[in-house]
Amino acid sequence: MKKYLLICLIFISCQDEIIIEFPIESQKIVVEGGIEPNMPPYVILSKNQGYFDEINQNTFNDLFIRGAEVIVWKLNEDGTADSIFLEQLPPPLDSIPIYTDINYISGLSNFPYANLGTYNPITVEGEISNNFSKANETYNLIVRWNNKEVTSQTTIPNPTPLDCLWVEKDEFSNKDHEFRINAIYDDPVEIQNNILIKYRKTIHWDVDTTNGTLKDHKDDLMQIIDAGADILINGQKFETYFPQKGEGNFPTLPYNASRYEEYEISGNVDSVYVPNDVVVIKFCQIDEPALKFWRSIVRQFGSNGNPFQEPLNIVSNINGGYGGWTGYSPVYYKVPIIDGFTTDLPLPLDSIEIIDVF
Repeated sequence: MKKYLLICLIFISCQDEIIIEFPIESQKIVVEGGIEPNMPPYVILSKNQGYFDEINQNTFNDLFIRGAEVIVWKLNEDGTADSIFLEQLPPPLDSIPIYTDINYISGLSNFPYANLGTYNPITVEGEISNNFSKANETYNLIVRWNNKEVTSQTTIPNPTPLDCLWVEKDEFSNKDHEFRINAIYDDPVEIQNNILIKYRKTIHWDVDTTNGTLKDHKDDLMQIIDAGADILINGQKFETYFPQKGEGNFPTLPYNASRYEEYEISGNVDSVYVPNDVVVIKFCQIDEPALKFWRSIVRQFGSNGNPFQEPLNIVSNINGGYGGWTGYSPVYYKVPIIDGFTTDLPLPLDSIEIIDVF
C-alpha cells in the first residue's frame, strides 16, 4: 500500500501547467465580392479575428470595414482600361457595409428587381463604359484601407443553363407536403465547367401553433448548396436535385407544398391553410480559383460541429488578404413548390431581385 501511495505522490508532484501560446496574426482584410453579367460588382469587407476571440454584438459590428477605397477595373480589347469606384450603400441599406455602384441601385426602375439591359456604369474618368460586366472578361479588384492594399482577379465564364427543372414528391418523406426540386443538366464536353449552386426561399410560411397564425421564415440571402468541377460528369447528361440546408448545414431537406396544418387553442382544434414555398435557384459557372474558395467553404460547412473532422483552411484568391472575389455566370430559375410544376425558362433580367445578386 505504501508503494502505491509513493507512486501516486511522485506522479502528482511531477505535474506541470502547460500553457500554449498561439501566435497573434496581423490584421488583414477579408473580402467577399463578386461580379456577374449586366450587374454591378459588389464587395463586403471585414477584418480577420483570433480563433478564441469573443464574439458579441459590438465585436461583430466592428469586424466590418467602412471607409475603404474599392476599385474594379478591366482591360478592353483596344488596350484601354475601364475602372469604376464602388461606394457603400447609404441608409437604410447600410446595416452591413456593401460596396457597389450606388448609381445603379438608386436608378432601379422597379426596386428591388434588376434593370433590363446592359450595365453601363460611369468610370473613374467620368465616361460611360458600355456593357462593363459580361462573360469572357477578366475583372481586377483593388481594396485600400488603413495603409493596407489587397488585390484579386477573376473571370466571368459563359453560362450553361439547365435543361429543365421540376417538382415531385420526396420519396423519402412520410409527409405529403414535402417535395424535391429535380433538374437535368447536359454538361458541355468541350470545356471544364466549375459549378456553384445557390438557392433562396422567397416564400416560406410556418404555423405558430400557439395562435394559428402564419410566420414568415423566408431566406434573407442566398444559401449555398454545393460547388464542384465537372471532372466526373464531363460531357454527360444527368439528373440531379437541389435540396435546402438542414441540420449541420448539410443540404438534405425538401421544400413545402401548400397544406392545411392543425393547431390547438384551449382544447379546441382548428386548421389553417399554409401556402407553398417559392424557391429561386441560382445555377452558376465560375472560374477555377473561385471554385477552390467556394469548395473550401462547402467543406467547412460540412465539417461544422464534427469533433473527428480535421480542421480545414479556407482557400483564398485574395492577394495580401483573405476571402474570395468571384466572377459568376448565373442562370436564375423561379420554382414554386407545386406538384408537377416544370420549367426550362430562366428568369429574365428584370425579374431577378438585386439581393440575389449580392
